[in-house]
Amino acid sequence: MPKIVKKRVNCPLCNSDTYAWGRDPKDKRRRRYCCKNPSCRKQFVPGQPVPGTNKKYPKVKCPKCGSNMYIFKFLSDGYRFRCSQHIYKDHRHCSHKINIPLPGKSFNTANDPIDCIKTNLAVKFSWSKMNFDKSSVSLALYFAVFQSIPATQVATIMKELFNLDISHDTVTRWTHKSAINIHKNLGPLSVPKARGRRRTLTDESVFWVRGNKRWLWMTKDSRFDAEQSWFISPKRSTEYARSTFNIAFNTSPALKNVQALTDGLWSYGSALNDLGFDVDNKHKIYKGFFENPNNNRRERTWSTLKINARRFRGFKSDKGLWAFATHHVYLHNYFKPNNRLNGATPAQAAGAELPNCRSFWKLFMRFL
Repeated sequence: MPKIVKKRVNCPLCNSDTYAWGRDPKDKRRRRYCCKNPSCRKQFVPGQPVPGTNKKYPKVKCPKCGSNMYIFKFLSDGYRFRCSQHIYKDHRHCSHKINIPLPGKSFNTANDPIDCIKTNLAVKFSWSKMNFDKSSVSLALYFAVFQSIPATQVATIMKELFNLDISHDTVTRWTHKSAINIHKNLGPLSVPKARGRRRTLTDESVFWVRGNKRWLWMTKDSRFDAEQSWFISPKRSTEYARSTFNIAFNTSPALKNVQALTDGLWSYGSALNDLGFDVDNKHKIYKGFFENPNNNRRERTWSTLKINARRFRGFKSDKGLWAFATHHVYLHNYFKPNNRLNGATPAQAAGAELPNCRSFWKLFMRFL
């Protein structure tokens, strides 16, 4: 009887001889093999992917110490890697982290504050086609925008003082439309380069929209005291901090070369690193209220917003919160005198050219 010679199975990694090593745990009908090479010893099932050879994430070296890095956290638009040397407590210790986008993709980064809400840009007010006179609409917007009065109270004022029956829904639509139009027609304030010590002040605070938390991120320039970016997010993460800084850098490119002052939230340093910012030398983290420099100028701005927002007892939509924040930014930058700038607005201090009007309210109406 002729001797039957079985077909030889080689190791898919080192091409060495193998021997049978039980059955496949997922399919008992399949034979499992083990490599005879002492330096390999790979176990595999013929016809099945070899474990550890089909990794979908890239291999990354630590930019500080050159060691291997591994996935520390999965982000919504990428991976966060951490250096493998973090386990040591001596001179070898390195816990550096970097973010890598998904293969073939880039980070989710907004370029405009309106990207945080799903809405279409409105057209200009058609005064000739409106049911109310231009003076009536402008008066209602003055109460809602400049005085931060809720729409129901504005409707009551217009009814009792001027005998105009305007619904609060109409006042709300006018307010939202004015915020979108002022943002589209006037645009954020771009500040130029300036000598002397200068930094950006960034912080976030929580507001309520229909009982849910929304985080409002804002960045201010210390030299001209101008609001540079604002963004709304459902949570605090690197993705939204990255969008906040990117909007500020797009508005004023000169801010990318100045010091960035933030609190201890790790998302700030991670976001600045993703944008190519010099985090090691130009990112300052303040840890105490009395530390110098500190973020008190940014923190004090929240008191103005919180006091005005208290009248609304929470917002009804993300668009309402965005319109509220947008009105605050443009009133601060263009239409309200600043004591820190000797009575001038940040736009005037930065040299922005605007139409000549008797009052800031008339100037505001020209951009609707």
